[in-house]
Amino acid sequence: MIRPRIEAWGVAVAVSLATLLAPVEAGAVKIEAREDVFVDVRYLLQPYVVLSNDPTASPAFTSDFYIRRSRIILGGQVSPFVSFFMETDMPNWGKGGDWSNPTFFVQDALVSFNVHEAFKVSVGMLLIPFVHQAKQGATSLHTLDYHGALIRYPAGKVWRDNGVEFRGILAGGRIDYRVAITNGVTGTPHDIPRFSGRVAVNFAEAESGLFYGGTYLGKKKVVSLGAAFDAQPEAFGGADAYYAFGGDFFLDLPLGKNRLSGQVNYVYYGGSANPDAGMGVLFDLGYAIGKLEPLVAVDWFMPRGAPRGDDHHFGGHLGLNSWLIGQPASIKFDLGIVKEPGEGISDAARVATIQTQLLL
Repeated sequence: MIRPRIEAWGVAVAVSLATLLAPVEAGAVKIEAREDVFVDVRYLLQPYVVLSNDPTASPAFTSDFYIRRSRIILGGQVSPFVSFFMETDMPNWGKGGDWSNPTFFVQDALVSFNVHEAFKVSVGMLLIPFVHQAKQGATSLHTLDYHGALIRYPAGKVWRDNGVEFRGILAGGRIDYRVAITNGVTGTPHDIPRFSGRVAVNFAEAESGLFYGGTYLGKKKVVSLGAAFDAQPEAFGGADAYYAFGGDFFLDLPLGKNRLSGQVNYVYYGGSANPDAGMGVLFDLGYAIGKLEPLVAVDWFMPRGAPRGDDHHFGGHLGLNSWLIGQPASIKFDLGIVKEPGEGISDAARVATIQTQLLL
């Protein structure tokens, strides 16, 4: 068990040194058949170092060195009107010291038909359009990781589902809409599909990409207000439907050489037989001074029928991001306190995490 941890630590240190010494911003490797036919090849690596003190666990103190994400990312187009995106993932490789059975799979696989800025259609395995946080790409996260405790879908794989999404930018960039029809929970009485969507008002620049950004590092000025839904009739059998709705406010403001970035998302999950029914709020806010960005983040979720504070999920975080050369190379530090439902605050885990990101 010692050797895999040493190897994992070696990977984290090597990547950290490489990012510190890198002289220029990295980018995708582009394979071009001609000007309008090409493939972009990218790679995402996120080694983690996690130190945890959990009073409810035995042993209470643990250390873990593992690969949080290792992704091969392909994107490109076969014509100005037909593009594609595919990425793999091998998440949490070596977590808990287990390197024996890595999980490798295709996470996204879709074709997009770019009819017009106001109307694009994507078909395949895609990230569900819901609140802003749930539609962000992992390569551009603002915080250490997603606010995953508040994304509680009953179907799909890692927040993805197979189907079709319609999206577009309207009114000169002021309106952003994304609506999807996907598989959802299969084997329901009448096999009714799942319906999801988000509509947002943009007060500055529009977010027109396939995924939203967690931060644009000063390259865009974004202020948006959105509303979202996710639903499937009979998801839990018979008349037991699943439904969810949410709202979000997102900002990413360049302020000279500095930047203010953050978001607030509200989520509510319903359905009489939904085991994850409840409501919650996620929040993060950071102020970047040059390449350094201190930030705070909070997760709170109240399960249905759990009015007492001890029955809630709570996570509070203080972080420091070092944007060495932006998203292609960064190091993030996070100190968090995480309390699961059924625990008092004295039982909460204290967790320190270091993440290095390398994005080709």
